[in-house]
Amino acid sequence: MIALELNLNLKQELKFILTQEMKFSMEILRMPISFLSEFIEKEKSTNEAIEVSYVSTNKVIKKADNYSYLEVANEKENFFEYLENQLSMITISNEIKHICLYILNNLDNRGYLAIQKDEIMRDLKIKKEQLKQAFDVIHSLEPIGIGAESLKDCLKIQLKYHKIENKHIFYIVDYFLEELGYGKYDYIAKKLKIEVEQVVEILRIIRTLNPIPARGYVIDTKNNYVVPEAKIEIIDNEIKMSLNQDVMPKLKINSNYCGNSIIEKQNIHRALCLIKAVEKRCETLEKILNILVKRQSQYFLNKKGQLQNIVLRDISKELNLHPSTISRAIKEKYILTPNGTISLKSLLVRNSQSIEIKNIIEDLVKNEDRETPTSDSDISKHIKENYNINVSRRTIAKYREELGISSTRSRRIKN
Repeated sequence: MIALELNLNLKQELKFILTQEMKFSMEILRMPISFLSEFIEKEKSTNEAIEVSYVSTNKVIKKADNYSYLEVANEKENFFEYLENQLSMITISNEIKHICLYILNNLDNRGYLAIQKDEIMRDLKIKKEQLKQAFDVIHSLEPIGIGAESLKDCLKIQLKYHKIENKHIFYIVDYFLEELGYGKYDYIAKKLKIEVEQVVEILRIIRTLNPIPARGYVIDTKNNYVVPEAKIEIIDNEIKMSLNQDVMPKLKINSNYCGNSIIEKQNIHRALCLIKAVEKRCETLEKILNILVKRQSQYFLNKKGQLQNIVLRDISKELNLHPSTISRAIKEKYILTPNGTISLKSLLVRNSQSIEIKNIIEDLVKNEDRETPTSDSDISKHIKENYNINVSRRTIAKYREELGISSTRSRRIKN
């Protein structure tokens, strides 16, 4: 019995250590290079087991000779960690948790979803029901509204959370936000056949909602810089890619550190974890960059070169890594190229024609006469006549649904 208990305790302790190390490694992978350098400096200040040196004599925030640093006004302060900590306290399956983490890694600086839901389904190879379960969890996290696809979606998530069931408020959010903003209360009241006072009351409720969920989770960081992770050069019509070594610290264990006491041993262990995590980060990032550079070679070689279709799932499959790992690795990362400093995410492109068609659909619906909304057939005809793109009514309906745009009948405003 004692042997069994010792074995169980050992397994549980080992599992805990591995989990903590994996989480630490994932966090290092997610950090932009400038944040990582600062993190390492802070670790060094509290852990004498770590020895740090730089290839360049430049400090982290100074400009290196061969790299352009882009100053940014704001950065999220541990926003992802705040959401992830909430997620860790919710009892859900590992599968749904992975989906949630992937979603959180694909939020923009407003807290909105930065990719399409169908893209998530394709990348993670999951079904609609699983995606719905994940978003039900995401929409329960504070601040409410996180993971919304648009302003309308963000407001409706908050209305549902607060159990506001007034049917007119949802209709106004869907179709009359612009008119509401311009103070056209009489127009809205007439269209909905309600009193102006009701419209004003609905406006009061809407004003209590938060249109930007991530607001309040940003800090002024005048000394923070977006630093390119790598540099791409064209030499003799060949692409040369190199990681930015100027600001990446070189780490090793301090040879003068004793490591006799328990605290010293813990410091050495943490230092080793940090070294391993940084090495893994560089290795993963380099592999991803090599794939992107190869697939998008024409974009770099030719001034008018077009980006080719490549999605996160393609990289995931080639490197045999989970899509959420790739998502973390490229999040808020930049590279210096002959076309300027660009984000890694900008090199991921899905079917460019489908994106173009969706943009056309959005513009048509946005500017349509709501008393006679544009049908899917009319949209298909418009695209054929004006853009010379053949797209069926069925495909239009599919793209419209993916955009969250309701059917013609639902959009029609009755006189």
